Amino acid sequence: MPDLKKVIRGRVWKFGDSVETSQLARGGSQIAHNENVKENCLRALRPEFFEQVQAEDLLAAGTNFGRGSSRQTAVQALQVCGIQALITESVARIYRRNSIALALPNLVVPGITTLVADGEQLEIVYAGGVVGNLMSGGELPLARFPESVDQIYECGGISQMIVKKLAERGITPA
Repeated sequence: MPDLKKVIRGRVWKFGDSVETSQLARGGSQIAHNENVKENCLRALRPEFFEQVQAEDLLAAGTNFGRGSSRQTAVQALQVCGIQALITESVARIYRRNSIALALPNLVVPGITTLVADGEQLEIVYAGGVVGNLMSGGELPLARFPESVDQIYECGGISQMIVKKLAERGITPA
């Protein structure tokens, strides 16, 4: 999980509007028991994705990213592929919730699909509130999350935050 306090840089995989959770992770897939998660992630949209995606790549997409079912495996599939952050025009509510819970940054940046082309390099300066295209020099403003969401990312996800909060109270989870 990337540290939002640091500058994030990476090569972009660009997708269009309405990418569905079923295109990220097939129905019924379980990350821990599915050796083909990476091979099947986004296969219907970009068959070459699983062979060419690299750790620390970024995913940029249009509107309504992550629409469909509530499967959290759709977020986990991108994590397995090494995607360090998503930058989208808009995101489906339940996908955004799962992204936060699993600490995969999903940043909503209107205009991102016009700022960047597939394969270009983006720089995300979360603390400075800007996303920049390192090739063209173009930039867009980036809204911050509420403080409570920042804290979840800092802990590495909602489960880790709960463990931390319990530990602060002297409680050790079983």
